[in-house]
Amino acid sequence: MRLVVEVDGRYHTSRAPQDTRRDRALVIAGYHVLRIDAELVMADLGAAVSRVAAEVARMRRERQA
Repeated sequence: MRLVVEVDGRYHTSRAPQDTRRDRALVIAGYHVLRIDAELVMADLGAAVSRVAAEVARMRRERQA
């Protein structure tokens, strides 16, 4: 799927410019970046996994269109 899942914690708040540059490079290389808040992962792993699954389903639909 060429999907990169990034779990963002507080550390990423101070790294927004670097994250933006890295995301841009990944997109240029053909990847899709999905960012998920670390608090969601810690509080409700099932919801975080559902977000990843929903993104995979969306990407599959997009590929078929």
